[in-house]
Amino acid sequence: MAPDGERGTLRLPGRADAVSVGRNPAPVVRYRIKAVPSIRNVYYCGFPDAALPPEFSKRRPVIVVSYKNSQSGPILVVPITMRAQAGNKWAIRLGRNPTPGETCDVWVVCNHLYTVSCARLTATHGVVPRLTPSEFRPVHEMVLKWIPTPVGGENA
Repeated sequence: MAPDGERGTLRLPGRADAVSVGRNPAPVVRYRIKAVPSIRNVYYCGFPDAALPPEFSKRRPVIVVSYKNSQSGPILVVPITMRAQAGNKWAIRLGRNPTPGETCDVWVVCNHLYTVSCARLTATHGVVPRLTPSEFRPVHEMVLKWIPTPVGGENA
């Protein structure tokens, strides 16, 4: 992968070769964020419209839960929703809405981990909010609780 001279544009491998032999070229990825996403950052994520229930779709806020990220690598996120999650034991209600200018109640759905490209992420209203460590701790603990811990031998 190499930059094509435009800031924030990345040409995927095989693009030039595909054009020369008549195949469809690989897509050009345009990043809408300027910095590498950090753990606890809040972004809007453009989920695919073709999602099937119970998958999340459309543009919605997410919290970055992965560590040591890069703009060209995968980012692990959990979605934020305004829909009450009373029956979901894997959802955490945040004490405040991290999206600037919004005050409605929000929940983090910790059993919906998504691996996304940085190209899907945008700043929320021009800024990148960040949860405090004390706000993030319950989210992190719930994600870890949802992921099973192997018990026993190698095949467990």
